Parts: sequence; structure tokens; C-alpha cells
Amino acid sequence: MKEPKAAILMDELATPLVRYLSKKVSNNEDANDLAQEALLRMYKFQQSQKLDNAKAFLFKTANNLVIDQIRRAKVHDRYINWENSQIAATNDDHKYSPSAERTVSAEQELDQIYRVVDDMPEKVKRAFLLHRGKDMSYSEIAQEMGVSTSMVEKHMVKALKILRQEIADG
Repeated sequence: MKEPKAAILMDELATPLVRYLSKKVSNNEDANDLAQEALLRMYKFQQSQKLDNAKAFLFKTANNLVIDQIRRAKVHDRYINWENSQIAATNDDHKYSPSAERTVSAEQELDQIYRVVDDMPEKVKRAFLLHRGKDMSYSEIAQEMGVSTSMVEKHMVKALKILRQEIADG
């Protein structure tokens, strides 16, 4: 039986695509994840429409995925920096006065955080706990959960957004 044209094209372009992405991202694992995502998107697109230039579509899609990943990383880094500055400011303001009221308040905040984390969607909660609780990297979490690194990033962004919303409302 003859292999479908799309599958042959995907096999031919996979290695050059990974090489191209390896120059744009920080590690080979991310390059492979992005290549896989771009190939999947091309395949899905080809199911509904004919591509005039599949190679151009694939590389443009991959480039857009790199840009999205960079944007997500910047947003995540800004949030972490902001979060750390808030913690530092709070610590500086009160480091010499650990009163009973502050202790009770901190315990209440911690209980609220535990409740919010417990109520998170299961995959989001798992990614968050592996990263924050076990200090695992996104790529280690991706491997542990059997998902892409970009999916772990999405889970972490969602977890942080949930925490920010719930703590602000609480």
C-alpha cells in the first residue's frame, strides 16, 4: 500500500524543521515539541483544505509558534518578577515585627491558597504542584505528565491566573 502524500511530505520536512527551530529556541526538546505541533497543525489544515505550498505553511506556522512561546515566557517572567518584588516589599515592610496578627493572617492566606490549589483543574494543579512543590522544570513536568512543554506553560499560566484572581477576590 502506498503512503499518503501528506505523510511523505511530513517525513521529508520534519528533520529540516527541527534543525530550523533548534536555532530559534533554547533547547532541542522545545524544538521537537514545536515541530510536532507545527506538523500537527499542517496535517489538520490539509484535512480541510489543499495547501499550495505546504513547506512555507509549515515553516510559517513553526515560526509563529516560536513567537508565541517567547511571548508566553516574557509574560511568565514578568509575573514572576512582579510576584518576587511584592514578596520582597512585604518582607521589607514587616521583617522586624512578626506579630500574632500577622501570623494569623499569614496562616489564613496559606489556607486560602491551599483551597484554591485544591479546586484547580487536575492537570493544572498537578503541573503547578510539580513546579512549585517539587521544583521540577517545565520540561521535566512535560515528560512526567506526557504533554508538551508548551502545554505545561499553559497550565502554569492558568494556575497563576486562578491564584491571582482568587486571592484578590478573597
